[in-house]
Amino acid sequence: MTQLLRFTTGLKRLSVLSAGAALALGLVTGCVVPGGGQGTANPRIPTGVPLPPGPVSDRVLATAAQDLGLPQAELSILRVNEETWTDGCLGIGLPNEGCLQALVEGWQLEIVHNNQSWFYRTDAIGENVRQSYLDDNLPPSLSDGVLAMAATDSGLSREQLEIIKAEPRTWDGCLGIEEPGQGCPQARYFGWRVTVIGERQLLVYHTDMIGYQIRLNPQDSAQ
Repeated sequence: MTQLLRFTTGLKRLSVLSAGAALALGLVTGCVVPGGGQGTANPRIPTGVPLPPGPVSDRVLATAAQDLGLPQAELSILRVNEETWTDGCLGIGLPNEGCLQALVEGWQLEIVHNNQSWFYRTDAIGENVRQSYLDDNLPPSLSDGVLAMAATDSGLSREQLEIIKAEPRTWDGCLGIEEPGQGCPQARYFGWRVTVIGERQLLVYHTDMIGYQIRLNPQDSAQ
């Protein structure tokens, strides 16, 4: 098996965006939230989450506008994840496409227009931008965290577990899982609802956008 070599650009990560880039990330009242309808409060990205440099966001928006035949000004970016892709095709190479066998640092961004959304993957500086054709666009870094927790909760190995469904969601401060007597902040947070199966067990998890919080939904799970 070809040894994977880590490919890095040496580009310093930026964690603060300009006001214009923040607007592009959908951090404004009235932004369209997939699965959640018209937002009534500002969805929040947790403090300290790495965000792509402005040129990367601009390149993705421009590429999406061209791909979709839509005005760039009508597109927004919602979910953002910093990822390490498994190859030079960013993990979504086409059949018979030759892909550089190297780990590539980059980003996954969700582009939205009205009630539709599309996911794009990039390298660290936005030179390589690809629209994902996958039905399930759960970021690999978040997938790893969910499977690790599912292994602990189920007593199974990760090899015995499989993610069968992942849906983008917008949660309240309790990630949609409110315990008796617990008050949930009404702030809105981007996240995912992830379904895992293994050995006759079904586990449903609610997560934030990048996996800082992963919570089992006991009512929807069957162990």
